Amino acid sequence: MTINELKTQIMHNELSNIYIFTGTELGIQKIYLEQMSKVLNKPIVRADSVLDIYNKCTSRSLFGSTSNFYVIRDDMAIMKEEKVYENLSNEIAENVIVLLYEKIDSRLKFGKFFKDKTVSFEKLSPNVLNAYIKKVCPLSPKGLADLSNKISGSYDLAMLECDKINSYSKVADIDVDRALKHLIETGVIYQPEESSVFEFTDSVLNKQIDMSFKVAQNLLDNGVQVINILGTLYNSLKTVLLIQVCEDSDIAGTTGLDSKQIYFNKKYVKKYRSDRLVQVVKLIVRTINDIKNGKIDDVTSLYYIMLSLYEPLRAS
Repeated sequence: MTINELKTQIMHNELSNIYIFTGTELGIQKIYLEQMSKVLNKPIVRADSVLDIYNKCTSRSLFGSTSNFYVIRDDMAIMKEEKVYENLSNEIAENVIVLLYEKIDSRLKFGKFFKDKTVSFEKLSPNVLNAYIKKVCPLSPKGLADLSNKISGSYDLAMLECDKINSYSKVADIDVDRALKHLIETGVIYQPEESSVFEFTDSVLNKQIDMSFKVAQNLLDNGVQVINILGTLYNSLKTVLLIQVCEDSDIAGTTGLDSKQIYFNKKYVKKYRSDRLVQVVKLIVRTINDIKNGKIDDVTSLYYIMLSLYEPLRAS
């Protein structure tokens, strides 16, 4: 299913009772979820899995007499319950479920079964993204081009930067193009290089506490999503842990890591205890899921994870 087809269903109030949303453009996903909630006249109810909802329902049917709009992220368990998901649309009656995944393998039975119910939300084309920007920030064509060069196709980052532009425009009593130019020149608006995220990870793994908080704040100020920061940190921590606990001289053969991963992460080995690495790796996985489900604040979560690594060290 295309986004335009979903848009048509929303406009005509002809929504199905189950959808699969995939892709990395979470900002656009959120817009469509909010529009669906408005059309259905039902608030979004977050749940961890279809089975969690099932346990709360009456025995008459899967969802009893309830009528809700459920949004569930990364429910991997339902993919294995073929009989359940094949009958799900009939069982949930007046309820509506949207299952969110970053990616679905269309070769598997689950992906094939929901092919016509799957909507992919990838990065927007420049023309579409510019149209969204123009609605909230009336930049000139040159201004649009200048901003587009900074945001790398990200809707969330575009809206963050538009908010900065509009706010400064009002405070300084100047038009948005002049506001954008000033904010770019002063470094308030720019697209952080990918290396900045790795700089953060490097400072964390090297126990450079003050530096890591400084880099983290810089990333947040410039619109880098906490999920991306945590994802990079997770990969490095997991790699370091595998190297650290490996007792075989053939690290690559035992762990499955390639030579580059081993080379770049071996310098961090023994900086942290293995049990602490295990705890924080698990914590990051839970935290990313909770951020995606809107259960916790992302910025607070980032600092909590950093402190989870640092505090035991300071106390020792």
